Amino acid sequence: MKKIIPLLMTLALVFVSCETEPLNGNDLNSIEAKGGIKNVKQEKSDDCEVDLTPDLPGTVYACADAKPGSVAYFDLSIAEGPLAGNHAAWCVDVENTLNAGDCFDADVYSSYGTLPAGAVDNPDNFDLINWILNQDFVGKNSDGGVGDPYTIGDVQWAMWELIDDDNCVACTYLTPYDEVRASEIVDLAEANGEGYEPGAGDVLAVVLVPQTGEQVVIIPYPLECEPEGGCETAFARGTDGYTCFLDTPEEFSRWGWTIGPLSEGDYTYDIWAAAGQCDTDKGELVGTVDVSYIGGIVTVTYNIDPAYTVEETHTYAGNAMFPTKNGEPTVAPGQYSIADNLSGDIHVIAHAVVCFD
Repeated sequence: MKKIIPLLMTLALVFVSCETEPLNGNDLNSIEAKGGIKNVKQEKSDDCEVDLTPDLPGTVYACADAKPGSVAYFDLSIAEGPLAGNHAAWCVDVENTLNAGDCFDADVYSSYGTLPAGAVDNPDNFDLINWILNQDFVGKNSDGGVGDPYTIGDVQWAMWELIDDDNCVACTYLTPYDEVRASEIVDLAEANGEGYEPGAGDVLAVVLVPQTGEQVVIIPYPLECEPEGGCETAFARGTDGYTCFLDTPEEFSRWGWTIGPLSEGDYTYDIWAAAGQCDTDKGELVGTVDVSYIGGIVTVTYNIDPAYTVEETHTYAGNAMFPTKNGEPTVAPGQYSIADNLSGDIHVIAHAVVCFD
């Protein structure tokens, strides 16, 4: 994709507080709505892209067949659905227990999507975990003074060190392992995995969160090359007064920006698509958004370049930086709405899904 320079024409979409309504193709004029969420696609090369939040089942029924497993911490099987098969699974949760022979229902998430609050201690380190998964450490000779091959235990210890607030104490199921080798993996991941995104031919860490409190685990999900074209998620970003979701105390795993605080007035912001990790150098300028906050009423107009088809949009406007779900801050676009009768300073999040041929 090439950068879009000036916007010679735009498709204008106007939003105020109202009901959910997805958008339909290029037949767009003035629409008042907010809609659902589409999958995020991250471009990996000039002629190939992969989907880092692929269509996954909402839940699965899984069984831990062996611990430790043959090539990972668990041998895990899923009997039915698109994830059916045998998986080399890893643990991301030291505090809880999952034993060989245990079966459980689990909710399914991409490690690059939004996970339930508290499910994983350090979800912002999933880029490092994904990097480790794609290095095939087990069996390779370590680079440091130890020299022996990395083991399953080394890799699991390194994952816990990065993703969990605690590490194992007895470490019963890691044998053999060596903290020097394991720390080597941690150092390598921190040096090379920051901002990592797997590409075509790599695997994606898919997170299984058991519904009955067993250990949270990850399984590798192969990523295939898709033809150039498709849909991208996009967010508005200001020139000042904006905050990346990743840089907040909530440590959201989704990229995007909340804009504010804003006093009453009129504003215009750029809309960036596919800017993973809030890095606009990775992204595509696809239009602008006009925000009008007058007399307690917020009106948002999306001006999307006609080279793109707008599938849906979501807009949040409120006094807090983020909307909430069940009392907790969230950045999931499906939770966005524009509050009525606002006063004082506000924050705005403007999200769109844009598609290209």
